[in-house]
Formats: sequence, structure tokens, C-alpha cells
Amino acid sequence: MKTIGRYEVVGRLGRGGMSMVYKARAPVTGRLVALKILQPRNEIFAELVGLERLKELFVAEARIMGALSHDHVAKVLDCDEHEGQPFIVLEYFAHSLGAFIGESYRVEAPSRIISVAKTQTYLVQALKGLERLHFAGIIHRDIKPYNLMLTNDDRVKIIDFGLSRVRGEESVAVPGMQVGTPFYAAPEQEKDPKRADGRADLFSLGIMGLRMLTGRLFDHHQGEAVPASAANPEVGPLWDAWIVRSIARRPEERFQTAQEMRLALQDLPLNEMNAPCGWQQLSASVRQSVRSEPAWVLFKDIRANLGLDELFRPLVYAVQEFAAVGPLVAHERNSGLYWQRYGAGFTLNRQQAGEYVAYLNSNGWQGRDTWRLPTVAEVFTVLKPPLHGVACSTWPLFDSTIHWLWTCDPCTKKQAWSVDVVESFFERLDKDGVASVCAVSSA
Repeated sequence: MKTIGRYEVVGRLGRGGMSMVYKARAPVTGRLVALKILQPRNEIFAELVGLERLKELFVAEARIMGALSHDHVAKVLDCDEHEGQPFIVLEYFAHSLGAFIGESYRVEAPSRIISVAKTQTYLVQALKGLERLHFAGIIHRDIKPYNLMLTNDDRVKIIDFGLSRVRGEESVAVPGMQVGTPFYAAPEQEKDPKRADGRADLFSLGIMGLRMLTGRLFDHHQGEAVPASAANPEVGPLWDAWIVRSIARRPEERFQTAQEMRLALQDLPLNEMNAPCGWQQLSASVRQSVRSEPAWVLFKDIRANLGLDELFRPLVYAVQEFAAVGPLVAHERNSGLYWQRYGAGFTLNRQQAGEYVAYLNSNGWQGRDTWRLPTVAEVFTVLKPPLHGVACSTWPLFDSTIHWLWTCDPCTKKQAWSVDVVESFFERLDKDGVASVCAVSSA
């Protein structure tokens, strides 16, 4: 098994222009971490800047993050060197905002439209993180969905400070070098990265907010953005005005600080247009019997098997008829299934999820010993359109603290299918990641 320093590498998480990121296991404790090691992809760039200078910058990134302690900024756990290359050890996250909205390698492709409530929650948290960074004199310069991770308890954490500028000092000055990600980078950052200030980060976050509300990216080179209200019936004039100000081409026309932007965002209504609950409402009768045994479900097959759109959301939702069987269990009469109403109450990895179900059965929880993890087909029968607008008061599943839910169906040796019950879509999840457990039992 490959090791980097004292850490056992158990998988690869991703690759950037300057580094490779691995999933690794810490010695003694066995804690999962993200291990980022310097491995420049572009040899020409490495020659221009110089390997020693790149090492200095890489370690400087560790110092930047290590000096900060904030709920919405990722923590550095360690920094060391392996075979002459520095590496940084970070918190491991299985979820990201990029995966949540369904952003693919084709960045400009449509993504999921996210509810106003969830959009506001995540943007407020990201702005709190930016407030802390800007106070420390740090301009991130690469705010985008995949640089905002989501913790097990659904909090945003800002990562990747490789392109940051600290107190006005430019880390790498290569003529013509692009700083930031196309579509998300502010106009002034594209022209002169050295002169961009904190308002460039605010622009990036505004673009991200527009994408979450509309499922579309805005290219500022193409003129004015289409109002978010044109794509999302929850959004009204107040939200439109906030977005327009956030992504103004001229920095002086934007919010001037992260705090100002956050306070204005917190004042916006969650249901400005009084959109009805589940405004994507489409439904059909569910079959009386669905698969209850675990099965391998390949990525290429799940959309056709369940009837999902390109972003892995149900094309049609099942009609449900629930009856509460006490405070902890609900019975769905069409499928004949009994469901935990509140789940375990905490998140678990895939192995622990199985152990939790065995624990329920060993104790005869609620008079039953046939509890199990649901199949993707069974979860499909109890999904509702995203709770955009007002909450559905008659909805007996799932508790408001539940976001991701494990199924029993594997996708690969290292991944199993989970379901985002907030925005109603299916997602592959690393088995070492965590999700909620909501057990099911057949009649």
C-alpha cells in the first residue's frame, strides 16, 4: 500500500494544476484525511516559476490556512515533506457544493436549480468564511462550487488557497497566467489579478448564487445576466436586485465587503413570490412491489432504471399514502413499506450504516427485527419534489436534520448510492463518507 510520509493512501480525490489530492488514513487513529502533495501538472510552468519557489508557495498555503480557525474555513492538520515534495494534510470531506448542484467537467452545462432557502444558507456561510479571510488580508481568487466543501453536519468549508494573495503580496507573477476559474473570476481579476481585491471574491460568490437559483452560468463577456426570477418561480425582485449588485462588472457597484453582502442576503425573504410547496409537482402511481434486495447499480444504468433526468432527479414522483405508526415510524400504504421517521439521529459511513441496522434488529426496535437499508428503488417511492417555497406540513419523512441518505445498493467497490432528500436527487458517495440512515421494513 502506498504511503506518503506517515499516511496510508487509500484513494485519489482529485487533481489540480499544482497538486494531487489523495484520501489517506492517519497512523494510530485511523482518521481519514485529505492529503495534498505538490505535483505540478504543467512542466513549463514549473520551469518558469522554479521548483523551489513552488515549494515555498505550497508551504505558504499551509501556513495561511493553519493560521486561521473558523467554522467555514477548512483546517490544516499537518504539513510535511515526502521524497523532497511538500504535502499538506487537511480535513476530509465527502461532499462539495459542486456535487450538490451537479456541476460537471463541462462547467457551462446546466446544473440543478436549488431552493432559495438552501441557496441562502450556503451563501451566508460562505460569506462568513470570506469575512474572516478578508480580515486576515487574504483574497482567495478562486471561489467556485468545488472549492466549497460540505461537512457531515451540512456546513460550508472554504478550501484551496493556492491562488490566494496575502496582504497584497503576489505569490506567482507569470505574464499571461490566468488566476481563477473562467465564468467565476471577476472581470478585473482577469485583466489584472494583482489589483483584484476582496470584491472579486464577492463577484465569484454572486455568480455561484445565480447558478444555484437558475441552474445556469452567466458569462459576463456576453452582456447582462437574465434575471434569476425568469428561471425560478421562488425568486422575486428583491433577490434579482441582490444578484445584480453582486455580479456588477465594476467593483465599486458591488457590495463593498463580505459582511455588507451577507447582511443584505440575510434580509431577503425565503418565499418572496409565495411559490407553492413542490412547484415541480408531477406524480404517478407507484408499483405495488419494488426491489427490496441489494443490487449493483451502475452509474450508466441508474437513470434508465429509475426514470431520472440528466441531473439524476426523478422525472415523475410517486404518489404516496402515509400513515403515522407512532412518533417514530410511518407506513407507506402503496408500497407496503415501514420507514423510520427520524433515522439514526447522526451520520455514519457505509459500514457503520450496516452496523446500525443490525443494532436495530438485535434490539427488536419498534417490535420489528426486519429493518434494513432501503434500495434506490424504495427511496425513489418516497421522494417528493424539492420543498421549494413553503414547507409541506403533511410530510412525515424525513426529519429536517437529514440531508444525505444511504441506500443498500453499491455502485462500485468504493462507492454506494445515496440520495439527497433535500433537493431529491441520487448521488454516488464514497463509502468512507457519511450520510444519514433511515431504515425500512417490508410489511
